[in-house]
Amino acid sequence: MTLQPIALHIAAESAPTNFKRTRWSLPRPNAALMWLMGVVNRWFFLCGLPVLRLIPFVRDLPLVHGYFWIRAIDLPAADRRAFENAVNRGTVAFMGPNHPEFGTDWLIDKELSTLVAPRMASWADRGIVSAAPGFWGMNNLVANDGGEAAKDYSVAWAMKGEGVLLHPEGQVRWTNDRVHALFPGIAQMAMKAAARSDKPVYVVPLVWKYRFVGDVSGRMHREMRIIESGLGLARMDGALIADRFHALQTNLLAMRMSHFGCEPQVARGDFFAQQHAFQLELLGRFEQRYPADGMEHVDRRIARITRLISAELRALKGDHSATATARRAELNLEMEMANEVKRLGEFSREVYGTPTLSQEQLFESLKRTRDRLLRGGWRNLLAIMLPRPFGPRVAHVGVPEAIRVVATPRGVEYEAGLLELTRLRMQDKLDEINARIAPEVARFAHVNPFV
Repeated sequence: MTLQPIALHIAAESAPTNFKRTRWSLPRPNAALMWLMGVVNRWFFLCGLPVLRLIPFVRDLPLVHGYFWIRAIDLPAADRRAFENAVNRGTVAFMGPNHPEFGTDWLIDKELSTLVAPRMASWADRGIVSAAPGFWGMNNLVANDGGEAAKDYSVAWAMKGEGVLLHPEGQVRWTNDRVHALFPGIAQMAMKAAARSDKPVYVVPLVWKYRFVGDVSGRMHREMRIIESGLGLARMDGALIADRFHALQTNLLAMRMSHFGCEPQVARGDFFAQQHAFQLELLGRFEQRYPADGMEHVDRRIARITRLISAELRALKGDHSATATARRAELNLEMEMANEVKRLGEFSREVYGTPTLSQEQLFESLKRTRDRLLRGGWRNLLAIMLPRPFGPRVAHVGVPEAIRVVATPRGVEYEAGLLELTRLRMQDKLDEINARIAPEVARFAHVNPFV
């Protein structure tokens, strides 16, 4: 991929001002800062230092290779042309990438924006934005707790030809090979824009896949040792990678079942069958208080439950009565169960029941496990917020055909079709990338002990 120079804009750009102020803060994008962040991201976080990153051996030194150790960004010429045709000043574009990895994803977002939309607005979790609202506002991050005000801001910004990006997967699972259920925000905003704009409106799917360029077994063992020790599980030093990973997952499942008072014999069969039965057992405990909503997907149901629990916890804040204290304890346990249901769904047969397990699958699963269950201490916090890769990687980027969105009275039906078409195009392009790089991935894969 050839990285293009970016014109430096000195004057700060103000956000549209015709929005009523609420608790949610409007971004105040600063073009100069956004340009500078693009340069910093490229050379210090993603790709490493100029010139030095081209020298073998030197390029892999810690202070040279960039924190997220991206050796190259592979964006085929045809995909780049499709990207430029869909996202420009003459279109209204809502970009929806997949979520292979926390941390690195935002930097890939930023790198791609320098090609077509350097002042692009990006949606982000409110926890991230609230940590430094002024700074992130100048980088045009839109906190996801803004409701209709945030959506209206995004639609207006996209109609200016600047582009808006949001990760549509919602309940993120951080998987390189599978695009999961999409949440409706990207479709709703695109439909709203189509009803207001004379420009063509597009949902622009994006995908990328991270691939290690060498054998990272040593660092894999180190990560499993950290998790085993941190959770008090049996140490499996000396075992083969695949066997150690299988033992880690098996012991972890038994530990979590015991923690929530579930009998290990709750299911007979293989690992995935027992894990699924455990997940259903926990979901059943929510039935009375949070009944299922028809054919609601598990991810969306858990997202709804956690929102309701969070809202009730906020309502009880500052109330130190015995009743409120007891209720908070109940709600915290419910939140822990909801998070466990989500965690169990992340390591599913659908994704990990493959004949072999790649280094990328093992890496993403280990980083998820550490994030979900090892959150104490500054080292774990750093590993969660800035997950360090196990070795040099290539980011393979693909741009499926953009989807033209039209104004229509068909509302919910059109929205659902738009979401499913977006997901299918993302998955198809991801499958295409995986087929292209399969020989390189297979070199370091392990026979899957779970099947």
